[in-house]
Amino acid sequence: MGPQAPRDSTDTVEGLSPQEAALARAASAWAGRLARTLKTCRLYDRGNPTVARFREELAAALTELLQEHGALALRFSSTDVLWREVSLYPARSREDNLGLPFYRDGIRALTFVPGVEPREVDVLVDALLRVTNRTAGDADLVTLLWDAELAHVNVDYVSTDANVEELDSDEAGGEEGGSGGGRLMPWPGAGAAAGASGAGSGPAAGSAPGASGARSAAQPGAQPAATGEEPRSDDWTSSDIVGHAEVALGQLEEQAPVELARLRDEYETEGGAGLLAGALALVRECLDSGATDEDREQLGRFIARLLQEAMAAGAWSEARHAAQLLRACTGGEDLLAGLLADLCKPDSAITSDIVRDVDHQGVRGVQDFLAFAQELGPPAVDWLMHVIAESGQQRTRRMLTRTLAELCRQSPERLAPWLSDPRWYVVRNVVHTLGFVGGGAVAGLLKAVREHPEERVRREVVATLANVERWAARPVLLGMLEGAGTQIFCAVLHLLSSARDPEVAQILLRYLLAEGFGERPPEERRAICSALGSVGDDGVLPQLEAELHRSQWLSAGREAHRQAIARCVARIGTPAARGVLEQGARCRVAGVRSACEDALNGARSHD
Repeated sequence: MGPQAPRDSTDTVEGLSPQEAALARAASAWAGRLARTLKTCRLYDRGNPTVARFREELAAALTELLQEHGALALRFSSTDVLWREVSLYPARSREDNLGLPFYRDGIRALTFVPGVEPREVDVLVDALLRVTNRTAGDADLVTLLWDAELAHVNVDYVSTDANVEELDSDEAGGEEGGSGGGRLMPWPGAGAAAGASGAGSGPAAGSAPGASGARSAAQPGAQPAATGEEPRSDDWTSSDIVGHAEVALGQLEEQAPVELARLRDEYETEGGAGLLAGALALVRECLDSGATDEDREQLGRFIARLLQEAMAAGAWSEARHAAQLLRACTGGEDLLAGLLADLCKPDSAITSDIVRDVDHQGVRGVQDFLAFAQELGPPAVDWLMHVIAESGQQRTRRMLTRTLAELCRQSPERLAPWLSDPRWYVVRNVVHTLGFVGGGAVAGLLKAVREHPEERVRREVVATLANVERWAARPVLLGMLEGAGTQIFCAVLHLLSSARDPEVAQILLRYLLAEGFGERPPEERRAICSALGSVGDDGVLPQLEAELHRSQWLSAGREAHRQAIARCVARIGTPAARGVLEQGARCRVAGVRSACEDALNGARSHD
């Protein structure tokens, strides 16, 4: 064996011409590029941009080499890739052994001729990846390359019937004596024979398999010579010409923003929700594989951490899945309660992040969060109130109140502590939620805020009581009449006038007969008369008749007041009420007579 260039040496092997030394350096660089491409393909998927770039550069480098130097003949041993006797890529470890796959499958020489296509280089790379995969099965490199019918790649291989040890000794003798012994099998291609410039020719094209005297691609009879080799690392060949440093730096700076954005996207995709989903799937398999109670307890603590990570990342589908798995673990309910208690603390950074994420997500994101909240169940009511209290989006708050009502429908008293919150808008959201809950229990809770200093809260109370049974809402509504503003006063009377109620009628009659009735806003006076007609009965007719005939001729608005009283009597609608109006229609006082006649005509039109 002649002298070889060390793998990490930059010295030129003695005895080679400048053209041969240049070919040796180019071949070494290409062998290193092939090894790096294989490593990259094992790390990433076929569609990754980095893999595509490495493959393209590998094919382009080979094309350039063949155009400049002619055919390239490579030989393989169990630990090295050779050109003639020059070591191109000696093995450093079992994993970093480029020549072994060829040698193991019987390939002793490989010749590339000018005109090689990128497709053929891709086929070679794919074949090497397949035979070096742990799940390669029965695939071998010779068969894969044979089936691919590569027109510009010639292969010399050892017959499967030959004794490998005998071949090794024959090859050694052939190298010394100049005879190959006919042991190598030429590639059965139909292409023309290609001569390697300065490196010996490849195997004779068209030679039959097993033909005696077939020449190997490495020219065993050639005299060994020494050449140099450029230093090579695992990631690049140091002899690659990259141009002027400033030009290269400018290109890097120009490409940096795009590449950084791509890297961030890939990192978020691979390390974000995808990682959580994979971890949760693995945990589910563990739980389904007959895990013991002790195993489930330990897995529960891990799932609780995954749930917290998913919530912090805004991955609501994964968070919902984690909550389901946590309940299947021993002590999972306690772990979930502890996590929710931590989230309810005023200084919880996770809750603040969640509120920000939900507010900035679209409708679909909020819906996913609501599905996760429903999965948490009633224990999450207090925490969801914290989310509503901190949310700055009305859309988010409205959707959350409906979900919150579903969770506390059976136990609305869970919301009672929030009715004393110093923030009026929080109290209003609680009252709004109770409106979706409905039922008599809600009315009892609303007593605490019927006199709330913020009018918007009181208006929300009235709106909520509209969804509560009248018997339960009536005491709260009556308590809101005193001191109420015009809008609330009229709304309360509207709710109270849904059925006959002598007690309410007496309260309204006192309002009507009070000295300051005429000073009330017109809206309140109309509301009192209208409500009195709806809830009153024959028991209030004497007072109404007296008010109708009361003589205050010079009082401003007296005629309008008589008209209102007459309509109130007509609304009561009993025979006694009709008799009051008929008697008033015969009154000598023109204003009384006119009011009663108008009321009777209106009653007849409604009949």
